[in-house]
Amino acid sequence: MENTVATGLGSLNFGPIISALTGAVTPTQIITLVASIVAFGIPFVFMWFGMRKVIKIFRSAVMGGHITV
Repeated sequence: MENTVATGLGSLNFGPIISALTGAVTPTQIITLVASIVAFGIPFVFMWFGMRKVIKIFRSAVMGGHITV
């Protein structure tokens, strides 16, 4: 009688997990999630560019002595 212990990820059975996920998540839900993330991120991108513009204006005003837009 020889006892062997399986090591690594090869011994795990992911079948039930994969079937549960594919049954619970639809492509429509994935597309909705991605669209929500993009819609949520757009204002942050605009804020990022706006802050860069404000910092550039401030730096040029300090270094040059006048404000230009």
